[in-house]
Amino acid sequence: MNHQGTKAPRLGKIFLFLVSWCLGGFSSSAGVDVSKLPPPAPTQIDFVRDIQPIFENSCLRCHGPEKPKSRFRLDNRESALKGGENGVDIFPGDSAKSPLIHYVADLVEDMQMPPPGKGDPLTPEQIGLLRAWIDQGANWTATNAQTQIQFSMSPTIRYIHIEGDKKKFREIEGRRDGSSGGIEEFSLKQRLSNDTTISVEGHALARENDYAVKLSLDKSEVGFVRGGVEQWRKYYDDSGVYYQPFPKPLFDLNRDLHLDIGRAWIDFGLVLPRWPQMVLGYEYQWKDGVKSTTQFGNVNGKNIYPASKEIDEATHILKFDLAYEIYDWLIEDTARVEIYDSKTRRENVDGYTFGPQPDSISRIDEGFGHTQGVNTIHVERQFGEWLFLGGGYLYSRFEGDASYDLKTLDTAGNLVKGRLVGFFWHSDNVILKRETHLFSLSSALTGIEGLSVSAGMQNEWGRQEGFGKVHLDEGDPNDPISFLLEPATLDSDLDKEKFSQNIALRFTKIPWTVLFADARWEDERIGQFEEQIGGDHAFLRDTDAHNVRQRYQLGFNTSPWRMVSFTAQVNQRMSDTDYTHLRDDSAEEGYPAFIRDRKIATDEFLTKLAIKPAKWLKTTLSYRLMSTEYFTATDPVSSGISPGGRIFAGNSDGHVFSLNASVTPFSRLYFSTTEEILMRSLGTRILR
Repeated sequence: MNHQGTKAPRLGKIFLFLVSWCLGGFSSSAGVDVSKLPPPAPTQIDFVRDIQPIFENSCLRCHGPEKPKSRFRLDNRESALKGGENGVDIFPGDSAKSPLIHYVADLVEDMQMPPPGKGDPLTPEQIGLLRAWIDQGANWTATNAQTQIQFSMSPTIRYIHIEGDKKKFREIEGRRDGSSGGIEEFSLKQRLSNDTTISVEGHALARENDYAVKLSLDKSEVGFVRGGVEQWRKYYDDSGVYYQPFPKPLFDLNRDLHLDIGRAWIDFGLVLPRWPQMVLGYEYQWKDGVKSTTQFGNVNGKNIYPASKEIDEATHILKFDLAYEIYDWLIEDTARVEIYDSKTRRENVDGYTFGPQPDSISRIDEGFGHTQGVNTIHVERQFGEWLFLGGGYLYSRFEGDASYDLKTLDTAGNLVKGRLVGFFWHSDNVILKRETHLFSLSSALTGIEGLSVSAGMQNEWGRQEGFGKVHLDEGDPNDPISFLLEPATLDSDLDKEKFSQNIALRFTKIPWTVLFADARWEDERIGQFEEQIGGDHAFLRDTDAHNVRQRYQLGFNTSPWRMVSFTAQVNQRMSDTDYTHLRDDSAEEGYPAFIRDRKIATDEFLTKLAIKPAKWLKTTLSYRLMSTEYFTATDPVSSGISPGGRIFAGNSDGHVFSLNASVTPFSRLYFSTTEEILMRSLGTRILR
């Protein structure tokens, strides 16, 4: 094929196009057959009603305020009449000479708007509305004026009277009783110029410690600054469990328990034309206060005394985002660095015998901090309307350390033996490291009429290392003979590999019917090493696990009549896990090192018939059959506990019949009821 012959006419058209632009003041009158244009609509145009929906649906994706293509914007009149890199595109009063009309009518080669794959072409009726709008002056509003300042504020005053448990009300409703007020919502938006706006919004409620302020400064084709601060309070009930037989059936801490939760942030964005879009930001998050826990303390043999936990938590987040589109490829990079620090204290009554104060309490001080960095790269592209490709890569690195201190104390703060046994466990520094690599690909194919295929894969590799020196001391600290000092060293490594693939098919060519099929495969390998040196429970375990999971689904849905639809599908799920115990030096025999293999296989059939005889009535009849088999293989366990070997551990067969009716007699009234019957059989046996 002679490529020169095909390129020359196109180059000639481009040359004439540029010459006519320079000499004639517009870019597309030369060489454009305006007789092919649809006629202007014979009506008075209202921009909001007739033109704005066309821009929003077909134009603003590429020609909005952020990174407009060819630097041509259609979000305001001044920018639209100014034009872009190709010159002036709209001539008020003369739609036939306006290049915008030539582009949307596909009269200029290689300049079709919207471009293929970016939206549906405009209809002749829509082009006619655009022509009439330009011929009538290309007005944006009735006066072409834009509101410079927009302000709104909603004040609020309320009073809540509670009779009964006020603290439980605060916990459930998230607000205090009594009087309060403030600003429920406020907003201020001002247009400093045609391409620069500033906005402030938020709320502030007195006595609730609930406030938020968000600020934004945006300049089109340059960038933005956005930030804010917000905080809210979460309340907790300080009461324990009610127990009627005791002389005092309910205890409380006599404290106003609450957590203040908030964050402050600022983002700097750059959206220059022909540059990647970049955002650099910082965020600070916090939690501060005291909450209740469900670890109730012992009162004369009953766990009913309330417990609390002090929290001081802070998180610093640095973030950087980059997005760039080149040759229809979208490339995104997201990076995060998180620095976290937490200090907590838990107090729980260890023993209480109806005295003026608890006999003893347990106190746990915990500290934890980590630094984690995460970076993801994502690439995607839409090829016309028939193929989508996407892929990504994630890298994460985590380094953290923790401390732990458990003591049993009397009310004076002295070390004592607890109600049953005194625990004095502590660790100065436990170190954890983790590294993860994750890679994924996805695609969607719709090139064959009626058939769509989507497929994807994801691979993950990770390694985790943990190490720490601990003290598991216990006994009575006032009795040196019974007080046991148990220093120990803990070591744990975890290696993980996971590979998954999935494919889904949909076929819609059969009238009123959808055929579907899905399949998913996962292969996961885990290598785990655990060791404790010292203490009463020293052990060493080194185990590899390999798990294969499969899931298949096949079915159809049909609705030959408007009031009837029928669905049927079959599902199959399988999970098979092998354990290889390279070493097991546990002090005691037993779980989990004696398990060698586990397998679960499930078959399922589901059918559903839905009938809607009237607009206000819908009935659904469904039937589900489920059958699951369980297999286990173990090592022998001494003393005759188990001979080991492969076991058909059991099976489960279930039949579920369900009938549902939904009635909507009025638009605001809905009633639904379901009757379900389950018939299940279980069985176990040992394979010899």
